[in-house]
Parts: sequence; structure tokens; C-alpha cells
Amino acid sequence: MTFVKAMNWILLSHILKPGIPSYGNRDKLIIEHPSSLAYGNTANSSSWNFTSNHLGTHIDVPNHFFDEGMTISDYPASFWFSEKILLIDIPLEKSELITPYHLNDKVKSNIEVLLVRTGFEKYRHQEKYWNDNPGVAAETGFWLRKNFPEIKIFGFDFISLTSWKFRDEGKKAHKAFLDPIATGKPVCLIEDMSLKSVQNTVKQIIVAPLLVEKGNGSPVTVLCN
Repeated sequence: MTFVKAMNWILLSHILKPGIPSYGNRDKLIIEHPSSLAYGNTANSSSWNFTSNHLGTHIDVPNHFFDEGMTISDYPASFWFSEKILLIDIPLEKSELITPYHLNDKVKSNIEVLLVRTGFEKYRHQEKYWNDNPGVAAETGFWLRKNFPEIKIFGFDFISLTSWKFRDEGKKAHKAFLDPIATGKPVCLIEDMSLKSVQNTVKQIIVAPLLVEKGNGSPVTVLCN
């Protein structure tokens, strides 16, 4: 395993800042400055108040939907790195559900990280991004787990696995991917990624979550080359 030079790495996470979109337009990031050099304090410091840990580019782990499921702090360090990545383009413009039909004949048997680029992130600064977003059908989770058991992470460039227009199906889809006892191993989900700058071939990927003990999910910094 050889790391490519740092200059070749690409950031796949959106920058966290006030006003970022959230699922259902419900959650926010509030940044305050309890001390500031500009006001004569010794140093600059900030407080970051996430009204949800599922905000911005973030990962869902099984404990998000299952009390007995693994948490952020349960995974070994090696889980967050892979050299077996596949990027698939599935252009979508509205609240369509991704099914096995979209992925059939495109997914390879030896991959660990599957990324789906729909191009929907171009709407990230519009209401359309959260109000008319694509989603993923529950059958897709079961299909991937059964047929591609090495997959451990599924990421995409729209706000949530759950389409706002198909919320009941979205709950089922989260369970299909994250259920700790269903056929195959659970697949963690990275939502709201930035994939517009990625080339068609991804050699390595690093997923760096905020390591909060027993977290059911976390903002993540994702890098690839």
C-alpha cells in the first residue's frame, strides 16, 4: 500500500458553515465566538452547536436505526480506509429512487466503497436540494448486501438516502442498509457528499469521522485520490 502525494488528494466533503442545507430544512450549525483577539481576549475560540449530528457531509452507522447496531467508536481504524472504490454516474434531476435496475451490471464484486454521483449537488444552494431530492429504494440495500458482501460504505451526492417525497420508503431503506442481522453485513452511509471534482477512477479513500463515543453518526471529512 503506497499513498499518492498529498497534492493529488481531493476533498469529498462540503465545508461546514452556518446556512448549510439539512434534511427537511430542520437542523442547523450555530457558530459562536466566546473569545476573540479582536475584542482583547488572549486567543480566538469558537463554539460549534450542531442541532443534529446528521448534518453536512456525514456518515450513518447501524446504531442510527438499531440500538444493538455498531456505533462510530466501535469500528477499527482500518475500516476508514479503502483501495477498493467504485464511482458510478447515475444522472438524476428530481426525487427518483435508485433501484437495483440503476446499478445492475455496473457494480463490481470486489469493491468496499460504492459512490454514486447523480449531479444533484448542483442544487445544494436551492430548496430543491432537500425538498425534491433523489433517494434510494429499500430493495437496493438488500440487493447490495446479498450480492456484494464486501461493500462496507455507500456514499452519494444528495442530502439523504431518504427522498423527502418518499419518507416511508426512506426509513425502510436506512434499515435495509444498516440492519445488523439482515443477510450480509451492514453498509454504512455517507450522505451529502461532494463528488463533482472526482475523476472516474478513485484509487484510495479516507473517511475521517468526528470520533464521539457511541455516536450513531458523525460529520466526516472524506478524501480520495
